[in-house]
Amino acid sequence: MVDSANMRGGARQAERRSRKVIVPELTGMRLRDAEIVIAQAGFAAADGAPNVQVRYVEAYAEDFQVVAQTPMRGQLVDSAAAIELQVARQSWSRFLPQLYSMANEENALLQQFLWMFQQIHDRTADTIDRVPTLLKPLETDAQYLPWLASWLALHLETDWTETQKRQWLRVAPSLYNQRGTRQSLATLLRMYLGYDAEIRENVWPFEPFRVGVASEIGVSSTILPPLNLAHCFVVHLPMPDHHFTNEQIVRIHRVILAEKPAHTMYYLTFAQADSVTDATPFLTIGDDALDPES
Repeated sequence: MVDSANMRGGARQAERRSRKVIVPELTGMRLRDAEIVIAQAGFAAADGAPNVQVRYVEAYAEDFQVVAQTPMRGQLVDSAAAIELQVARQSWSRFLPQLYSMANEENALLQQFLWMFQQIHDRTADTIDRVPTLLKPLETDAQYLPWLASWLALHLETDWTETQKRQWLRVAPSLYNQRGTRQSLATLLRMYLGYDAEIRENVWPFEPFRVGVASEIGVSSTILPPLNLAHCFVVHLPMPDHHFTNEQIVRIHRVILAEKPAHTMYYLTFAQADSVTDATPFLTIGDDALDPES
């Protein structure tokens, strides 16, 4: 039997492949602006990025200006179709001796060979020029978000949307001067959960007790280790525990562990913990019958 989720995923991919979009006017634009317009027009290949093919040509235009495009403006084509852009650029062949720099059939192969290396060089130089933009969470390309998070010692969840990842990276650096404080932890939990979590300081949900203080069991026999309430806090979530998956609870612990001071201890509680009723015995030794409500 075919998995229904896989069928739906395949149907969405087929719909994406068969979607038709109108080719925008790109001639006269700078190459970078043209690539942005293509993406906004709805062009997207299987990996989600537009299939743009750039070919350098010598023309009477400014460098990196689009002088021709295929398909032409106004045509209705598949969203995964390749868009070929002819971009004006001065060839490196002009630095060669005149015998090899002349535009003729004999030098055509050499010029095409140089175009390949020139495109690779220009793409690399363009990335270097955009380094200040790559460090801005709201402007950098989506593929650089995990790399940018590694600079800040942050973890981006795989199921987050791109907007959530950018918001997380934008707010997190401003919290570094508050790291380890109640306000910083509350802000991070609000960003992750979407609502406020209650943080109770200097408290612990259980009281440690000793077994056999006055007997031979041993005074040091304790259920819980000694706790300094000044270094303890409780994080209370206003939702029942069944509202979260095990993976989400692990992620919440990960956020708290990364933010809390190293010498502190915490306890995570949920909403249903407030509705615990007193325990009632269902069997009493010495009675003739069981509790009728058992």
